[in-house]
Amino acid sequence: MELPDSPYIDGKARGLLAKSWNVGADGKEWRFQLRMDLKFDDGSAITPEIVLLNFKRMLWLTRSEGLVLNSLLPEIKTWQSMDEQTRVVVIENANELVFRFNRRPLCLFEAIGQPIYGIAHPKCFDHNGKWKEPMCSVASGQYKVTNVSDSSIDIMSRNVFESVSDAPRKVSIHWPLANDSVIGALEQSRADLTVEHSFALGSKKLNELKARGVNVISEPPLRMHFVHLNHHRAPFQDKHLRQAFRDIFYDRIAKDTDFLSSGIQPDQSFISKGGIGYKHFHFNLAKNVKPSNSKSELQVLFYPLSSDQRIQDSIEHAIIHTLAKLDLSFRIVRYPERFEAFNRMRNYDFDLIVRGTGILAHNPYGDLRMMFLSALGAKIPDPSNNIPTLIEEAEIESDSMKRESIVTRINEIVFDESAIITFAHSNLIYLFSKSLDFSRYNLYADPIDFRAIGWDK
Repeated sequence: MELPDSPYIDGKARGLLAKSWNVGADGKEWRFQLRMDLKFDDGSAITPEIVLLNFKRMLWLTRSEGLVLNSLLPEIKTWQSMDEQTRVVVIENANELVFRFNRRPLCLFEAIGQPIYGIAHPKCFDHNGKWKEPMCSVASGQYKVTNVSDSSIDIMSRNVFESVSDAPRKVSIHWPLANDSVIGALEQSRADLTVEHSFALGSKKLNELKARGVNVISEPPLRMHFVHLNHHRAPFQDKHLRQAFRDIFYDRIAKDTDFLSSGIQPDQSFISKGGIGYKHFHFNLAKNVKPSNSKSELQVLFYPLSSDQRIQDSIEHAIIHTLAKLDLSFRIVRYPERFEAFNRMRNYDFDLIVRGTGILAHNPYGDLRMMFLSALGAKIPDPSNNIPTLIEEAEIESDSMKRESIVTRINEIVFDESAIITFAHSNLIYLFSKSLDFSRYNLYADPIDFRAIGWDK
């Protein structure tokens, strides 16, 4: 359904498939009146039954993942198939998609606006909801795929939904091949728009781009970066050792001017500044803490964290310095990209890795679920085993101050347990040519909604 639609345009929640909606007095029953004039790009109708089937498909496929929508419909845990007859999600009165939740939802639009709830053509998946062919593409939104090559995807507007003035009719999405980069393409006027992470873009390069006339807009610093210590095996099963690593690492990072050259400020809070539950933490430099159950050699996984080598070296040196201070022997294993390193992390075949995630300031609850309760999310470790219960308490708590205190407690637990050691907050940076109008774009939109961008060409 991809709700909300127009926060990316004018800040008012309006539906793509839903033309209107009503909420019951207790906030548990939501009725979405669906548009009846929509079609897939092959000309077949997007019927209410197809919309329902898509929601039931995703509820079925993610039934054990603890996602926000699933948590509001606990009955799905007992489903035997995605065709289950149920009253919790159903079509009524010909065109009303009805959800009957077990409690009043928090930020429902943000939850069901995620890309996984986009409407897919039934011919692309089987009776178990599994995708049949990797490149099955039948557009239900504003843009359809017109061409796919080794280096790009071309999309064309179907002119189905509202868009800003001069929104592009055609867009070509490129990815860099060997010896190329998206930044290089923008500098050489081979591209109009790209998105970079501030962590990957040093201040020197950013200033060079501005001098060349590239426009820059930054989203709020909502993304966290952290060292992940594997608390499932020695020596980091020892909480005191993890805390000692945390404090020595913080002390080193705070003094590292190369790390600060990116414009990123160190911060120990797992919740980003401005977010619900943010807290500024203090640390004391640990003394005389040594591993009580040392392994012969720790496995430290490195992959490219930043295209700015100074930032990369700064973080790696801080980790190496900290391990040496704790008299821990280690072996660095390098990967050209993060895929293999992350596979090892998911299998707990590591001792230390650097990674990151983000919590949106306006809706931490759904993101906390994704990070702590779902295998689809970031799989943030919780040695305390208390955070899942606290997340559920926050969701059912009606007092906003109490909800905030619960999220603050989650933040405190992450800091204290030190399996995740947050050391920086960062943001996405949108780089674009002067021919683009970005004034109607919402920086929380993900992925980029080209309907909200105007091309002055």
